[in-house]
Amino acid sequence: MSQPTQSTKLTQRSGRWRVWHRWLSLFFGVQMVLWSISGAYMVFFELSFIHGDHLVRPVAQQLPVTAQPAPLNDVLKAFPRAREITLQSTLINGRMVPTYKIFGHRTTQLINAQTLELLQFSQADITAISNAYYAATDTPEIRSVEYLESQAPSEISSSLLPVWQVNYDDFANTSFYISPRTGELLTKRHDFWRGFDFMWMLHIMDYETRENITSWLLRIFILGTGVLMVTGMVLLIFTLRQKPTKVAS
Repeated sequence: MSQPTQSTKLTQRSGRWRVWHRWLSLFFGVQMVLWSISGAYMVFFELSFIHGDHLVRPVAQQLPVTAQPAPLNDVLKAFPRAREITLQSTLINGRMVPTYKIFGHRTTQLINAQTLELLQFSQADITAISNAYYAATDTPEIRSVEYLESQAPSEISSSLLPVWQVNYDDFANTSFYISPRTGELLTKRHDFWRGFDFMWMLHIMDYETRENITSWLLRIFILGTGVLMVTGMVLLIFTLRQKPTKVAS
């Protein structure tokens, strides 16, 4: 009985490694493709664009010339627990009104700087404020305006509640989230941000909170793809060591 040649032994060994490589590729290969696609998406778009900075313009905060705000001592008497007070101008009922912004321990309030009354924004006020923030020359139509109090959409943190959501009928389905207490733009979302958020979820493999970058699932797949690369390197070595088969003439 003839003994197996060195080439035959290499072929047998490489066959076992090839089986492992094939099964590992089937199990971990899909995630490697997802990492490549999601990584390319996140690199392709600039972060400032994803954040929606191009959608927003600064809103003028100059006080009206005729503004005569109440003395600061009166404000401190009315709000003795205030930690910080700033004087600014806010768009209310289509005009800029002098207001005091009161920073408390946990909340922030906006009051009329002349009457010291707590300000409340109507839906019309929120719409006007949102349009003032929108950077485009021709502001698109508003698809809907909603007051969110108990349940936040998945694209924002529940810590922002309560909040006004203004949805625009533009190319990227832009949404502005405006504070009902101060009338400030808290954050903005658009389809490219939503796509980024989805790709980030696929990239870190956190399908619930999309925040945990040290999950065991991610670690397992990182180790698995490492083993996959090792099997590929071993197969490459076997291929380089194997002598080419001579073809009989």
